[in-house]
Amino acid sequence: MKKLRVLRTRAGVSAAAVVLSGAGLGLTTATPAAAYAGYCNGQVGRTISNSGYHAKIPAYNGNVDCYMNRGAQSKAVSALQTTLNKCYGRNLDVDGIFGNNTRNALIYAQGREDISADGGYGKQTRTNIKWAYQYSGGIGQWACFYITNW
Repeated sequence: MKKLRVLRTRAGVSAAAVVLSGAGLGLTTATPAAAYAGYCNGQVGRTISNSGYHAKIPAYNGNVDCYMNRGAQSKAVSALQTTLNKCYGRNLDVDGIFGNNTRNALIYAQGREDISADGGYGKQTRTNIKWAYQYSGGIGQWACFYITNW
């Protein structure tokens, strides 16, 4: 009896999909990347008002809602590498290449922030890690802050 209910439910869902499809409507599923503006290819600046602290955040054509992973090469990767070095004590070459060392450093930071430690950069990572801010009034003065107003 239970099996019959499951089959009826599946048949009902399938029939609904056919009806929607016939009406020009469809059921779609989004891939994870569909939620992003694009693959991070640059960076944007964030400033803490009237403080002199400035951060560089990965972005896609000026939009911070981007993603990247191993294989990426851009200024966005450099911004992430700087943050991983300054805020999470990593020792990466800031070369703009998202290789195994950057991936492992990102997994470390994700673990420290108790978020999914998959080594990929996206919204969850962007909104949960600390970002490195440099003080514009002096060389070598850095501080790390969470950004809460995206």
